[in-house]
Amino acid sequence: MKTKISILVIIQLIFSGLIRLYSQDTISIAKPIDKLTIGLGVGLDHGGIGANMVYYPHKNIGIFAGAGYAIAGPGYNAGLKIRMISDKPSSKISPYLLAMYGYNAAIAVMDKTSLNKLFYGVSFGIGIDTRIKKDKRHYWTFAILVPIRSEDVDQYVDDLKNNEGVEFKNELLPIGFSIGYKYCLYK
Repeated sequence: MKTKISILVIIQLIFSGLIRLYSQDTISIAKPIDKLTIGLGVGLDHGGIGANMVYYPHKNIGIFAGAGYAIAGPGYNAGLKIRMISDKPSSKISPYLLAMYGYNAAIAVMDKTSLNKLFYGVSFGIGIDTRIKKDKRHYWTFAILVPIRSEDVDQYVDDLKNNEGVEFKNELLPIGFSIGYKYCLYK
C-alpha cells in the first residue's frame, strides 16, 4: 500500500510540473480541438495490445473505451480522460489525467493456458498527448498508469505457486505504461 501511495505522490508531482510547463507562453494547443479519436496502442487503456476510442463531450473531458489482447485473453477498459486544453493557438503538448475501470492485471501461465486469468479493477494515470508535427489530425499519447489491484491477484499467484507448481519469472509491476497513436475522426 505504501508503494502505491508513493507512486500516486510521484504522479501528482509530475502532473504539477506538466501544468507549470503547460502554463508557459511557449506551450498551447493547436485548434480546432478534436471531439472523436481512435487509435492503436499498448497499455491498460488500450485493453492490452489494441485499440482505444475517445469521445469529448466537452473540450477538456473525454469518455473512452479500449479493447485488445492482454496476454492472458481479451481485455477491455473504459473511463474518463481529463485534459488541459489551452486557448493558445500553437501547442504540441496537452497533459491529462485518466480514471478507468477494466482489466488491470493479467496472469499468463506458459504451457497451461487454462490457468490464465485477467483481473479487473480501477486504475488511475497521468499522461500527455503530443503532436510531434503540426499535423492536427494525428498525434501520440503517453501515460503512466497505477492499477489498484485487489487481494485476489496476490491470492491467485500464491495459489498457482503452492498448488499448481507454477514458477513466476516476472512479478507484477506496481505501475504500467501506455503508448498510442491517435487519429482524429471528428473536430
